[in-house]
Amino acid sequence: MSTPSSTPSPRRARPNRPFRVLAAGLVAAGLVGAAPAPAQHVVFDPRNHIENALQAARQLESLANEARTLAASPYSHLTQNSQSLRDMVELARTARGLATSIEGLERQFADLYPDDLSGADLARLVEQGEARTAAARRTAEDVARTAAELERLGQGRPGRLTGALSASEAAVGQTAAIQSSNQMLAVLAEDLAALRTVMLAQSRLLAETTAREAADRAAGDEARRRRWSAPGTTPAAPVFDPLSHARD
Repeated sequence: MSTPSSTPSPRRARPNRPFRVLAAGLVAAGLVGAAPAPAQHVVFDPRNHIENALQAARQLESLANEARTLAASPYSHLTQNSQSLRDMVELARTARGLATSIEGLERQFADLYPDDLSGADLARLVEQGEARTAAARRTAEDVARTAAELERLGQGRPGRLTGALSASEAAVGQTAAIQSSNQMLAVLAEDLAALRTVMLAQSRLLAETTAREAADRAAGDEARRRRWSAPGTTPAAPVFDPLSHARD
């Protein structure tokens, strides 16, 4: 009886050649997949970088120009201008002569310059004449007071105009130039308001003078009419004899 040998068979100890070829192919494929592709490298383009920098610089310059355009003017006299205009309005409100409102004028004309004098006695006619004289004096005083106050308010106007002109010349932006021009227009508007105020005061004085002269003529005519329309009377004979001593 023979004993089996423990030495491996030469056929079983030899490696499988197709398996080794497949393993080598898989390893090579893995190495190839692990290597970075050429498209993944960072590429620096100097020309593109310079163009981006120039574009950013242009944007900054545009923003700076816009900021200069929107810069406000450091000069302003609108507070003084507004106060001056309010003072002019106050002049008209504090008038003491001929009234400045429609309702006041209607009452004044009905009292001082009535159309019908037939129902007024001589005492009433004299009273109305004295009231008209007082109203004329107050109206003339209003005109003089208005002119004096406007002269006071106008003293600061040349300085405000000079300041607006200087600010306009030194303006660095469009907004500042527009604001300076508006302030010059405000000074001119103040001049026009002063002219309007004094013209209104003079118009009141002219209207008062015309109405007073017409009322005085009407009152005089009414007084003469009453005097000459009274019935005539025969004077009584004297109670003494003016010729009693004529024979002496």
